[in-house]
Amino acid sequence: MFDPQQDRDTVVISDPGPQVCGGTYATQNVNAPTVIESHEMVLFEATTALGGLVSPNPALMPRFGYVSAFAASAGSDTFLFLQTRPVYGSDEPDSVSFALMKENVFPELDLLVRVHHLSRGNGRHSNTSGLPQNFGGSVNIRYASGEQISFSNNQSPVLSPVAANEIADFFAKAIAGEKRPLPSADAIKEIRFSETRKDGGFARATLTLNADGTGTNRKAQCFTPGQVYESEKPVDAATIDAIKKTVARCGMFAWSDLPRSEFTLGDEKTMTFVLADGNEITVTNQKALPSALSGGFFSIELEMITKH
Repeated sequence: MFDPQQDRDTVVISDPGPQVCGGTYATQNVNAPTVIESHEMVLFEATTALGGLVSPNPALMPRFGYVSAFAASAGSDTFLFLQTRPVYGSDEPDSVSFALMKENVFPELDLLVRVHHLSRGNGRHSNTSGLPQNFGGSVNIRYASGEQISFSNNQSPVLSPVAANEIADFFAKAIAGEKRPLPSADAIKEIRFSETRKDGGFARATLTLNADGTGTNRKAQCFTPGQVYESEKPVDAATIDAIKKTVARCGMFAWSDLPRSEFTLGDEKTMTFVLADGNEITVTNQKALPSALSGGFFSIELEMITKH
């Protein structure tokens, strides 16, 4: 999201020019605070690769090749997500877990941020073009006061092995705590999608799940004012099953009370899940979410608006 004040405070440290493979574009927000006054954290997001880091001290070695941790206030609850990847050379798959927790973990997270001095790197962003993958990561932490810690580097790790290890351990322990139960995706009876565009156009669809496991998708789209195109198509059982799995895999029933993402493109879209007991859960495509989960909305939208 463009912030005029932040843009004025940002200086370019390195600019190799456009399309320079291997060139590094680096900036720094000179007014980004390195000391955070607030202790009321509302969002924590830290992702880093750790490959190549070595130390003669085993206690300083990374136990993971990759760590991604996310925490956000969700009403009176907290949404937590953790993804870890084994150190390079291991054949073990990634470990991914998330939960809507009754416990507020932000006081402990705030302390962890201060212990590891994460605010020291605030405002620094570096991107090297042409890399085959992101060898670093990013940190984005928000406070109720409006203060923020934000830095990134795609060439080298943004967290020390000790910090990454402790963050991963903290999230794993927290996710094992008391959870807020979420409905089963098998309880879905209907999904309603809606998008209203600024140009006056719209797209709406209702996917009704049938008793035999199939579905019926009814769609209405308007690209030119006064011209509405409607259709009704069957949806096979395999697709319905895949949609349910997407809802469960991406934790979409926990999205409702998550904060809005700072980085949004296009118009807001909504999706409402109607459950067998009559309850409805409405989510949008502009929620703050870890990248591993955020694609769930588009995946279902694609089935309802494009494929069917």
